[in-house]
Amino acid sequence: MKILHAGNMMNLGYVNAKYLRQKAIDSELLMETNPPMGSDPLKFDSSLNNQLPSWIYFYDKKKSSWKFHIVKKMREKQYDLIHAYVELPIFSYVSRKPFIVQTQGSDFRELALSNSIRGILLRRAYKKAKLIILSQADHVKLVSKFKINNSIFMPIMWNTDFFSPKHFDKKLVDDKFVIFHPTRQNWQGKKNHILVQGFAEFVKNNPNSILVILNFGPDKDKARNLVSKLGIEKNVNLIEKRLDSTTLLEYYNRCDVVADQFGITGSIGATTLEAMSCQKPMLISVDDELHNRLYGDEIPAIRAIDPKSVSQKLDMLKDKQTRNEIGKKSREWVLKHHSPEIVTKKLKIVYSSILNDESIINIREKLNLH
Repeated sequence: MKILHAGNMMNLGYVNAKYLRQKAIDSELLMETNPPMGSDPLKFDSSLNNQLPSWIYFYDKKKSSWKFHIVKKMREKQYDLIHAYVELPIFSYVSRKPFIVQTQGSDFRELALSNSIRGILLRRAYKKAKLIILSQADHVKLVSKFKINNSIFMPIMWNTDFFSPKHFDKKLVDDKFVIFHPTRQNWQGKKNHILVQGFAEFVKNNPNSILVILNFGPDKDKARNLVSKLGIEKNVNLIEKRLDSTTLLEYYNRCDVVADQFGITGSIGATTLEAMSCQKPMLISVDDELHNRLYGDEIPAIRAIDPKSVSQKLDMLKDKQTRNEIGKKSREWVLKHHSPEIVTKKLKIVYSSILNDESIINIREKLNLH
């Protein structure tokens, strides 16, 4: 079988295609040319040595024919199935080739529920898809709004070999308790301000602490202003840019705690998986009950939902032994559910079952056995 992965937001299409190829599943990737940093394989995978593989193809949104180019590529006879991400299911539907969908975030939470033309077309594509893979736990709660019965929950695959515990001689800031916050500043969705406010309370009694923030995104000015308003400039390092994966790996390993998002979704994403895979305790507004139900065991992330709980949980995480115990459980959990070895087996089952016209019930039963 030959699979075309269409779309590469946050490099998920690249990760899936790369590891499936290593398992003898012929996979290629179609992605946007000159993508943003977070969706650029060259910034994500240092093993590429700044050279993209030949199995990646591109469409250029600066050209008026980019939509036609996508559909034309999808219609090539060599592809048995299209694995589409975010908005690319719309083009998969138009191509009339068999396709499955993998949701990632706001594409399912917001765009597909909107009354925009893209939203209407995306909902139609969902109904025509052979299968919809829900990647975020909270997406399961939204399925009823779409009136679809062809969905499954499957954790995303991530590079657990690269994102792993590494030894560095020094912390990000020597002799300090370091909290690292690499999440995009998007206060409406991520509620980053909750972390800053909670840290401000925590640092009153713990002045030997530092919060390192990657200050990028639509609300980066708000973050800088809040730090100033709270008078914690001496305890906050603002890094005004995104980092490539190699530098991120270093930062994860040179801090004590990683903090992600504090929004209402309660789901986890790439930042959480990377930090936990590096054996670091993760502070996040995770929905424990939902994840326990979907994964079948407890997620070892540390839940915080407001400034008070942020301060309290940071106080708990000052203890090195506590951090080490949580960190060890965190990596074990990620390996169990998100490693390439595990997820490639599940994707192979999905592809084979779809191409054999098996029912969604049979697919679910097969996946439950793994």
